Amino acid sequence: MAISRISVNIDEDVKQNAQRIFSEIGLDMTTAIDSFLRTVVREERIPYDLRTERAYRESVHQAYINDELDKSLLEAADANTEWTSRDEMKERLARRREARSHA
Repeated sequence: MAISRISVNIDEDVKQNAQRIFSEIGLDMTTAIDSFLRTVVREERIPYDLRTERAYRESVHQAYINDELDKSLLEAADANTEWTSRDEMKERLARRREARSHA
């Protein structure tokens, strides 16, 4: 196996913090970078999720919606769930709006 050398310019603080973390894990910088590159080759992708801040917020929002939907489906399947009619719910909302307008 031929060995190749690469040179990378990196912010000094990033380098120092990465070395500290790798050391805590029991790795040196070379081994950590080699592990990263081998993972890229094996998986044929960057081994973590890269996205814009907007896409991240959307995924968090979608995960919240999915969690709430899962909870709702479990509640709907529960025989002990008490149901409120549409008309009763409309009346409750009207009373709340009325109470807020007088507060």
